[in-house]
Amino acid sequence: MGYLSFLREPPYLRLDMCESDSPPESQGASAGRAVEAVAALHLLALRRQFSALREIFGEDPPHRAREAFWVTLEVIQAEFRGERIALRDLVTLAEGLLSGPTLSRIVSDLERDGFLTTELAASERGRLKLLRPTPRAMELLSSRADDAFSEFAQIVHAAEVKT
Repeated sequence: MGYLSFLREPPYLRLDMCESDSPPESQGASAGRAVEAVAALHLLALRRQFSALREIFGEDPPHRAREAFWVTLEVIQAEFRGERIALRDLVTLAEGLLSGPTLSRIVSDLERDGFLTTELAASERGRLKLLRPTPRAMELLSSRADDAFSEFAQIVHAAEVKT
């Protein structure tokens, strides 16, 4: 059985991983395990995201569902850190992958669907539309927290044990 083989046990984490205990020849054993663990973490995050999107939007999510989920997570993180976040901050964080108009539409949709609230605030550069998560958004994330943390911790623990 290959290293990190426990990842194949839960059905939502089935990975088509090599059965060999040897990483690719171009990498050391430790580096190979680290790369595999990082890939497993990314896959788990994406699979959990897909599951969340189905839970939120049903089997036919809107075109920008993943981006909407990202916006919601950024707003929730800002809330936990006690920071203010506005649309222009999201544009900066998107680093050119999402335009201001696209993000504005996403924020409007999230506000309409009850995941975000907005409030106008004054700043040095004019008025800002500050974003805050709703209790509905917070509940959606908190209901998934224990399982998600457990799954991520399992991957990290297995990678640490093998290195």
